[in-house]
Formats: sequence, C-alpha cells, structure tokens
Amino acid sequence: MTNSIIYTKIRDVFNIVAALVAKGCMIALLVVFFAGSIANANFHRNMSQEVSIVTNSMHREAATISTDFNLTVAVKSDGTVLMVSGSHDFEYDEIQDWYDIVAVSVGGSYIGEHHVLGLRSDGTIVAVGSNEHGQIEVDDWYDIIQISAGGIHTVGLRVDGTVVAAGDNSAGQLNVNSWRNIVAVSAGGGYTVGLRSDGTVVAVGWDASGQVRRTRGWNDIVAISTSRHHTIGLRSDGTAVSTRQVSGFADVSNWRNITAVAVSDLNSFGLRYDGTVISTSSQFDLSSWSDIVAISAGENQVVGLRSDGTVVAAAFEDTWDYIEGSVRRIFNPDFERELPPELQISDWYDIKLP
Repeated sequence: MTNSIIYTKIRDVFNIVAALVAKGCMIALLVVFFAGSIANANFHRNMSQEVSIVTNSMHREAATISTDFNLTVAVKSDGTVLMVSGSHDFEYDEIQDWYDIVAVSVGGSYIGEHHVLGLRSDGTIVAVGSNEHGQIEVDDWYDIIQISAGGIHTVGLRVDGTVVAAGDNSAGQLNVNSWRNIVAVSAGGGYTVGLRSDGTVVAVGWDASGQVRRTRGWNDIVAISTSRHHTIGLRSDGTAVSTRQVSGFADVSNWRNITAVAVSDLNSFGLRYDGTVISTSSQFDLSSWSDIVAISAGENQVVGLRSDGTVVAAAFEDTWDYIEGSVRRIFNPDFERELPPELQISDWYDIKLP
C-alpha cells in the first residue's frame, strides 16, 4: 500500500470522526478510545512475542558441541551430555548426571587448567573442572542465554543484554559490568569479547597480539569467536574479519558465503552455506566434510556437527622448537595419526542441533 493511499484512508477516517463529534455523537470518541487501547495492547503483545522470539532464537543458536585441549563435550537431544577426555583430570561421571542442558562450553589453558560449562533451559549454569581462579563459581547466575569458557575465566550473557563473568581477572578480562545491548559473548585466553546488537564489538583483557584493540572499528558483525591469540568476526554478508592477518594461519580476507566461524590458536575455520568447512591452514583436510551445521575449534583440533546429529573431527600434529630465544611451532603436513582420545567421537549420534 502506497503512502498516498494510506494518507487518504487516514484522512477519511478522521473526517468521519470529526463529523460525528460535531453532531454530538460520543460513540465516536468511545470507538477511538477502545481502538487505541486495542492497538496499544497489540503493540505490547507483539513486542513480547519479539522478545520471546529473540530469546528462543539465541537458545537455538547455542553451542551444542564444544572442544578445546583435551576435551570434547556435546549435548544430546534429550538434554543430557556426552564427553570424551584425553586427560585423567576429567571423567565422564562428573557430568553424566547433567540434565536439561541446552548448550555447553569447554575452556582450558596451557598450564593444565580445564573446565566445562553447561547451560540449562532455565538459564542457570552447571560447571565442573579447575577452579583455582573461581572460574566455575557460577551457581548464583540466572537468566543466562549463552555461556563461554575461556582459559581460566567464564563469561555468561543474560537475557537483558548484560554480561557476567567469573575467574581470573589479571588482565581485566572480567571488566564487563558496564556492557549493554550484548547479543553474543566469547571468552578467550585472558580476554573477553562481546557483540553488540548494532553489529559492533567490545573487548577487554589481554591484548598482546592485538586480539582486543584490533576489533575496534568492526561493524556489521553477526558472530564472534576467540582463542588465546586472535579474534575472528563474521559479517552479515558472509565474509569474515580477523585480528591476525598472518598468511596461512588467520587470513580470512578471501572467505565468502560463511555462516559460522570458529578459531583455535593459529587456525580459523568457517562453515559455508552449503555445509562444507574451510580452514586457513593446510594442516586440515576437511574436503570430505558435508552437511555440517555447527563447528567448534580447540587448541589443535576442530569438530563438526552434521545435520543428522552425528559428528566428525580432525586434528593436526605440531611440535615446539626454540629459535633465537623464542618459541615457535613446527607443523608436519604429512603427519597422519589416529585421532587422540578427546576426538574419539565417531560413534556419537543424536546430538542436539543448534
């Protein structure tokens, strides 16, 4: 309907009402009053529905599979949780009694601290693992719609767009109390990133590699992912940006048609519209992956969730070398091995879809 037609109809209505009022017909005023009341009620009902839609949508987009260091965790469609671990510090019986879970997140650090978070449908959190810095002290959290486990800290997004955090704050990574209008969060190694509703990004914490400051000026972002050394953002047009434009590791400038992103220390992964996955590193041959609906990346691994509820995984081999007083990683592209224990997930099925 054009503006001129709308204007004409509005004018005709007001002319009729004015004529009735001029004749002393109070019924017209009552009609206008009740019509306004109904419109106002409809407005508030629609707003309530929109808030509900947003909340439910964010639950649907919650991460139902997560991997990092020696752990991979996933939510089954019945709200229970599966876990495999390459570390004796974690046993499945620690989380086998979890229920009503809608999302999970795994965090860890090079010093051997690891923790696992579970988000329940009622907005509360369950957590197990290392707690030397208070990173799993989340029992009093409520109204949470997204969780993210960092190296030794934890971040949660509330339904009102505010953020809560627990754990180590040595780099200021917990300084999120003033954040507002946040729609997504990601906890990295010593830093925290938040995505605002306007598509911009806010970040605090450790910034040795520019993983915080280089997010300033980003816009039109719809998703974020963090590691220990860099941050990646997904734009609404299916392209991506990264804080580390290192050739072969984090350069995502040529990515197109991306729907989700995941990042590990030196590698970035993008999920394409067609269900395939792209990596910035030749260490990963993901050409056989298809029908993928979600991805998660860890220290040296990546996992994918298929549309049928099954999962796939890949890992790379790396070694350490000391050169002129510094440490660098040496990669072996020809290395082939059986997947480590934390990626023995080929028999998983019925994993909850995002």
